[in-house]
Amino acid sequence: MPTCVTSDRRVTTEMARRPENDRIPRAVDLIEEAVHLLRAHPGELGLYYAGAAPFAVGLVFFWAYVTWFVPSDGAVALGALVLAMLFGAMRAAQHRFAQNLRSHLTREPLARWPARRWLREWAAQLRLQAPGVVVLPLAAVFGVPFGWAYAYFQSAIVLPAAETASTADRRRAAWQQAALWPAQNHWALAILSALWFMVFLNLAVSFYLVPSLATRWLGLHTIFAISGWSYFNTTFLAVVAVLTHLAVGPLIKAFYVLRVFRGAARRTGADILLVLRREQAQRAAAHAGVAALVLASALWSAAPHARADAPPAPAAAPANAAPPLDSRALDRALDEVLERPDFRWRLRPEPTAAAKKKENGIIKSFLRATFETVREIVRTIGRWFDQAKRWVSDLLPGGDRKGDSPEPTRGAASSLRWMDMLQIGAYALLAIVAGLLLWVVWKVFQHNRARPLTAAGGAGATPGGTPDLRDETIEASRLPAHEWLALARTQLAAGEWRLAWRALFLATIAAHAHDGLLSLAKFKTNLDYERELRRRAHGRTTLVEDFRSRRRAFEAVWYGHEPARADVARDWLRQLEARP
Repeated sequence: MPTCVTSDRRVTTEMARRPENDRIPRAVDLIEEAVHLLRAHPGELGLYYAGAAPFAVGLVFFWAYVTWFVPSDGAVALGALVLAMLFGAMRAAQHRFAQNLRSHLTREPLARWPARRWLREWAAQLRLQAPGVVVLPLAAVFGVPFGWAYAYFQSAIVLPAAETASTADRRRAAWQQAALWPAQNHWALAILSALWFMVFLNLAVSFYLVPSLATRWLGLHTIFAISGWSYFNTTFLAVVAVLTHLAVGPLIKAFYVLRVFRGAARRTGADILLVLRREQAQRAAAHAGVAALVLASALWSAAPHARADAPPAPAAAPANAAPPLDSRALDRALDEVLERPDFRWRLRPEPTAAAKKKENGIIKSFLRATFETVREIVRTIGRWFDQAKRWVSDLLPGGDRKGDSPEPTRGAASSLRWMDMLQIGAYALLAIVAGLLLWVVWKVFQHNRARPLTAAGGAGATPGGTPDLRDETIEASRLPAHEWLALARTQLAAGEWRLAWRALFLATIAAHAHDGLLSLAKFKTNLDYERELRRRAHGRTTLVEDFRSRRRAFEAVWYGHEPARADVARDWLRQLEARP
């Protein structure tokens, strides 16, 4: 209709006249729109997690297997190959997920993907995303290029690609999108990183608190509750990080879908067409509703007359009958009907506080509440400081003087000068006392830090700095393996066979720790070291059995069950010296 054409032309002209900076969408607005897009189409999350879950499970298993055990190079290579295949499948599924979100956004149909298209996209995503394994960590270390690098790889995922598009064309398009609007991209990364970190902390604290609460309230004893904070190892952190990214990942992809769409719309005008389509759909729905309402009202008002009068016989239309109404006349009639008092319900009510809060969005409301809280905290600290200042001033002489007192006489002025000098002296004395207190606290802190070192060096060491092998609290981490062997030679030369056995056993533990098969800790016993070696040296039965026999022999000698033999100690020493 003519009114639609005029409205569309007006919207297009108004958007074209806006400056370029005003047409750049803000990061917060795009994130809000991404949240609403995901909430409007939650079924698409199934496709995202169908591709991401296998890779997440494989990554956690590979990480745990490599860090807990010492697998062979072939096993590590095979696991890395499987992870690479799962990584390509995940990126292909995320590309399809992004295209589905884009089709919902633009209301355009999306073509079906046969198996051949999935394989082609899997190979293309491997070529596009493989450099990110090296580039993104390096960019994160240097800091500055991380925003552009991350935007490049995310744009390569969400960009719509034709079947004939080459990898070079997709790289070029992804880089153009990454270089567009850098301030918006960095603000969005800051907000999403803060969200990621908060989700990570919530999951980590939940994994720690839930088992403890289950033990306290239900009596369920789990490994989490028994181990406590010592369970927070690299595997635990990897699991929490993977779960966090699974939770935040769809929002990141939806944000970059909107960012790429708005960036490409600068040349194609797709965003203007989308606005016009929505307005036309809303206008058509409004006209249809009003027409139905007018028709129902007319039928209801004509119903009594139809019941009172008999239905006339059908007759032919007279020659001077009026022509049917055209669209313009219908629009005028509808406008006249809508201006009646009966249809004032169409007017939008005044926005309430809840409506304003909803209009601001979740993230805007959260940031505004956070800033208000921080500002209130700063104001409260300032009020406390002023109260403390007034309290100190009241304690000092002359602190209760008022600024509006009458002009003092000569003698009173001299007295006031003396009072000011006394007040300044009191302030200086308080500053000196505070400085002395801080100095005393610092010296006590330094003394407490130095005491464990002195105790360790005095109770467990000889005057020359060598560890005392008679001390039960001595640890293998005090010296490297070759220095323990040198100490064992010294004890053998002195005829101290029992102490030589102690030095050889500590050298064995230190050597295995140097090889990465043991992690030294003060709370671990010899049996703990044996179990850890059996777990990490998977498949090396000879090494584990040798450590087991050495442990039993050393404990029998050390606790007096068997005598310390010099020949066995020398053989043990030669075996350790022959190690590469």
